[in-house]
Amino acid sequence: MSGAWEIPGPQVLVGILTREVVSSAWAKAYRDMQLPTNSHVQMYAGMPFDHARNNACQDALTNGFQWVFFLDDDVVAPPDTVQRLINRNVPIVSGLYYRRHEGIQACMQMGPGEWVKDFQVGTVIEVGAVGAGCLLIHRSVLEKMKKPWFEWMCDREDLAANLRRSEDFEFCTKAGAAGFKVIVDTSIQCKHLGFGKAEVGGKFSPIGV
Repeated sequence: MSGAWEIPGPQVLVGILTREVVSSAWAKAYRDMQLPTNSHVQMYAGMPFDHARNNACQDALTNGFQWVFFLDDDVVAPPDTVQRLINRNVPIVSGLYYRRHEGIQACMQMGPGEWVKDFQVGTVIEVGAVGAGCLLIHRSVLEKMKKPWFEWMCDREDLAANLRRSEDFEFCTKAGAAGFKVIVDTSIQCKHLGFGKAEVGGKFSPIGV
Protein backbone atom coordinates (compact mmCIF):
# COMPACT_ATOMS: atom_id res chain seq x y z
CA MET A 1 0.00 0.00 0.00
CA SER A 2 1.38 3.38 -0.96
CA GLY A 3 2.35 5.83 1.77
CA ALA A 4 0.46 9.08 2.25
CA TRP A 5 3.36 11.00 0.74
CA GLU A 6 2.98 9.15 -2.57
CA ILE A 7 -0.24 10.92 -3.61
CA PRO A 8 -0.02 11.72 -7.36
CA GLY A 9 0.23 15.29 -8.56
CA PRO A 10 1.71 16.85 -5.42
CA GLN A 11 1.30 20.54 -4.76
CA VAL A 12 4.22 22.32 -3.13
CA LEU A 13 4.31 25.45 -1.01
CA VAL A 14 7.81 26.87 -1.43
CA GLY A 15 8.62 28.82 1.71
CA ILE A 16 11.55 31.16 1.18
CA LEU A 17 13.11 32.55 4.34
CA THR A 18 14.65 35.83 3.32
CA ARG A 19 16.22 38.96 4.74
CA GLU A 20 14.91 40.63 1.54
CA VAL A 21 18.36 41.17 0.03
CA VAL A 22 19.72 38.26 -2.02
CA SER A 23 22.82 37.61 -4.09
CA SER A 24 22.80 37.52 -7.88
CA ALA A 25 23.79 33.84 -7.74
CA TRP A 26 20.76 33.01 -5.60
CA ALA A 27 18.45 35.13 -7.76
CA LYS A 28 19.57 33.31 -10.92
CA ALA A 29 19.14 29.90 -9.29
CA TYR A 30 15.67 30.88 -8.08
CA ARG A 31 14.71 32.04 -11.59
CA ASP A 32 15.86 28.70 -13.02
CA MET A 33 14.09 26.57 -10.40
CA GLN A 34 11.66 24.02 -11.80
CA LEU A 35 8.53 23.54 -9.70
CA PRO A 36 5.74 20.95 -10.00
CA THR A 37 2.35 22.02 -11.33
CA ASN A 38 0.19 23.98 -8.87
CA SER A 39 3.11 25.00 -6.70
CA HIS A 40 3.13 28.36 -4.94
CA VAL A 41 6.04 30.49 -3.72
CA GLN A 42 5.70 32.53 -0.52
CA MET A 43 8.34 34.79 1.00
CA TYR A 44 8.69 34.88 4.80
CA ALA A 45 10.61 37.83 6.22
CA GLY A 46 10.71 40.13 9.23
CA MET A 47 10.31 37.45 11.87
CA PRO A 48 12.46 34.90 13.75
CA PHE A 49 13.34 31.80 11.75
CA ASP A 50 11.23 29.44 13.86
CA HIS A 51 8.17 31.70 13.49
CA ALA A 52 8.70 31.94 9.74
CA ARG A 53 8.97 28.18 9.32
CA ASN A 54 5.93 27.55 11.52
CA ASN A 55 3.93 30.08 9.50
CA ALA A 56 4.91 28.34 6.28
CA CYS A 57 3.88 24.96 7.65
CA GLN A 58 0.52 26.30 8.79
CA ASP A 59 -0.03 27.98 5.41
CA ALA A 60 0.69 24.66 3.68
CA LEU A 61 -1.85 22.82 5.81
CA THR A 62 -4.51 25.53 5.61
CA ASN A 63 -4.29 25.79 1.84
CA GLY A 64 -4.23 22.06 1.09
CA PHE A 65 -0.64 21.68 -0.09
CA GLN A 66 0.85 18.20 0.04
CA TRP A 67 4.37 19.47 0.66
CA VAL A 68 6.23 22.42 2.08
CA PHE A 69 9.69 23.05 0.68
CA PHE A 70 12.03 25.36 2.58
CA LEU A 71 14.64 27.29 0.64
CA ASP A 72 16.77 29.84 2.48
CA ASP A 73 17.95 32.97 0.70
CA ASP A 74 21.61 31.95 1.01
CA VAL A 75 21.24 28.39 -0.29
CA VAL A 76 21.65 27.90 -4.04
CA ALA A 77 20.01 24.64 -5.13
CA PRO A 78 20.04 22.82 -8.50
CA PRO A 79 17.04 23.70 -10.69
CA ASP A 80 15.40 20.27 -10.43
CA THR A 81 15.81 19.97 -6.66
CA VAL A 82 12.14 19.93 -5.66
CA GLN A 83 11.08 17.18 -8.04
CA ARG A 84 14.12 15.07 -7.21
CA LEU A 85 13.33 15.33 -3.50
CA ILE A 86 9.69 14.41 -4.13
CA ASN A 87 10.80 11.42 -6.17
CA ARG A 88 12.51 9.98 -3.09
CA ASN A 89 9.01 9.14 -1.77
CA VAL A 90 9.85 9.86 1.86
CA PRO A 91 8.14 12.35 4.18
CA ILE A 92 11.27 14.32 5.18
CA VAL A 93 14.20 14.79 2.83
CA SER A 94 16.91 17.40 2.34
CA GLY A 95 19.55 18.31 -0.19
CA LEU A 96 23.19 18.57 0.87
CA TYR A 97 24.85 21.82 1.87
CA TYR A 98 27.65 22.79 4.21
CA ARG A 99 27.92 25.03 7.24
CA ARG A 100 29.55 28.42 6.71
CA HIS A 101 31.76 28.33 9.80
CA GLU A 102 35.40 27.38 10.13
CA GLY A 103 35.77 23.64 10.33
CA ILE A 104 33.45 23.32 7.33
CA GLN A 105 31.24 20.26 7.43
CA ALA A 106 27.92 19.06 6.08
CA CYS A 107 24.96 20.63 7.86
CA MET A 108 23.70 17.38 9.34
CA GLN A 109 24.15 15.47 12.58
CA MET A 110 23.57 11.94 13.84
CA GLY A 111 23.15 13.18 17.41
CA PRO A 112 23.78 16.36 19.41
CA GLY A 113 27.21 17.67 18.40
CA GLU A 114 27.88 14.57 16.29
CA TRP A 115 28.41 15.99 12.80
CA VAL A 116 28.09 13.58 9.88
CA LYS A 117 31.49 13.44 8.19
CA ASP A 118 31.80 9.93 6.80
CA PHE A 119 29.48 9.68 3.80
CA GLN A 120 29.79 9.25 0.07
CA VAL A 121 28.47 12.11 -2.03
CA GLY A 122 25.72 10.84 -4.31
CA THR A 123 24.18 8.47 -1.77
CA VAL A 124 20.95 8.76 0.20
CA ILE A 125 21.51 8.58 3.95
CA GLU A 126 19.50 8.71 7.15
CA VAL A 127 20.62 11.25 9.76
CA GLY A 128 19.41 12.50 13.10
CA ALA A 129 19.03 16.14 12.12
CA VAL A 130 19.63 18.39 9.14
CA GLY A 131 19.48 22.09 8.37
CA ALA A 132 16.27 23.39 6.80
CA GLY A 133 17.86 25.48 4.05
CA CYS A 134 16.82 22.95 1.37
CA LEU A 135 14.24 20.78 3.11
CA LEU A 136 11.06 19.08 1.85
CA ILE A 137 8.36 18.03 4.34
CA HIS A 138 5.11 16.18 3.64
CA ARG A 139 1.92 17.41 5.29
CA SER A 140 1.47 14.06 7.06
CA VAL A 141 4.48 14.95 9.22
CA LEU A 142 2.94 18.24 10.28
CA GLU A 143 -0.43 16.63 10.93
CA LYS A 144 1.09 14.05 13.26
CA MET A 145 3.50 16.28 15.14
CA LYS A 146 2.46 18.72 17.84
CA LYS A 147 2.95 22.46 17.45
CA PRO A 148 5.25 24.30 17.41
CA TRP A 149 6.97 22.23 14.75
CA PHE A 150 10.02 24.50 14.77
CA GLU A 151 11.37 26.02 17.98
CA TRP A 152 14.56 28.01 18.56
CA MET A 153 16.30 26.47 21.57
CA CYS A 154 19.80 27.94 21.33
CA ASP A 155 19.23 30.58 24.01
CA ARG A 156 17.40 28.33 26.47
CA GLU A 157 19.61 28.61 29.56
CA ASP A 158 17.33 26.19 31.41
CA LEU A 159 18.44 23.37 29.09
CA ALA A 160 21.64 21.38 29.00
CA ALA A 161 24.10 22.62 26.38
CA ASN A 162 23.54 19.63 24.08
CA LEU A 163 19.79 20.39 23.97
CA ARG A 164 20.18 24.00 22.86
CA ARG A 165 19.39 23.40 19.21
CA SER A 166 18.52 25.61 16.25
CA GLU A 167 14.92 25.48 15.08
CA ASP A 168 15.65 23.08 12.21
CA PHE A 169 17.58 20.60 14.33
CA GLU A 170 14.82 20.79 16.95
CA PHE A 171 12.23 20.00 14.26
CA CYS A 172 14.19 16.94 13.17
CA THR A 173 14.53 15.77 16.77
CA LYS A 174 10.78 16.08 17.29
CA ALA A 175 10.07 14.37 13.97
CA GLY A 176 12.32 11.48 14.92
CA ALA A 177 10.47 11.12 18.23
CA ALA A 178 7.21 11.01 16.24
CA GLY A 179 8.51 8.09 14.20
CA PHE A 180 9.76 9.84 11.06
CA LYS A 181 13.14 9.31 9.44
CA VAL A 182 15.24 12.29 8.32
CA ILE A 183 16.77 11.60 4.92
CA VAL A 184 19.47 13.49 3.01
CA ASP A 185 19.94 13.06 -0.74
CA THR A 186 23.62 13.93 -1.06
CA SER A 187 23.41 13.88 -4.86
CA ILE A 188 21.56 17.23 -4.57
CA GLN A 189 24.53 19.48 -3.88
CA CYS A 190 23.73 23.04 -2.91
CA LYS A 191 25.98 26.05 -2.36
CA HIS A 192 25.76 27.91 0.94
CA LEU A 193 26.63 31.51 0.14
CA GLY A 194 28.38 33.78 2.61
CA PHE A 195 31.68 34.39 4.29
CA GLY A 196 32.39 30.86 5.43
CA LYS A 197 35.40 29.11 3.94
CA ALA A 198 35.99 25.52 2.91
CA GLU A 199 39.19 23.71 2.18
CA VAL A 200 39.22 22.90 -1.53
CA GLY A 201 42.26 21.28 -3.08
CA GLY A 202 44.41 22.19 -0.10
CA LYS A 203 43.50 25.87 -0.29
CA PHE A 204 40.77 27.86 1.39
CA SER A 205 38.11 29.29 -0.90
CA PRO A 206 34.81 31.06 -0.18
CA ILE A 207 31.79 28.78 -0.16
CA GLY A 208 29.81 29.09 -3.37
CA VAL A 209 32.72 30.31 -5.49
